[in-house]
Amino acid sequence: MSSADVLVECKRGMDIPDDNTEFDGVLSQKIMIVKAFARGAGVSDAMLADDLGIGMIVLGVSDLWNQESGEVKFSSAFQLFLNQLAIRSRG
Repeated sequence: MSSADVLVECKRGMDIPDDNTEFDGVLSQKIMIVKAFARGAGVSDAMLADDLGIGMIVLGVSDLWNQESGEVKFSSAFQLFLNQLAIRSRG
């Protein structure tokens, strides 16, 4: 899935209209952060492109979107999916 496709999925998951480009820059940054965090946890690029991987990215971006300045805390649901993808990446 391309970066543009992931951006659209994040918008849909956050109830932002596909044609609204106002937040594309900040959403793209958060997508990069979530992907880098997941790779650091052992999730492969193939797993990041999987349906569960896209869902995890959307959830992580949403978690970051709702944070106070200077605070980072991923939800337990995000952590669960991250762990599942990391385990599947090893197999």
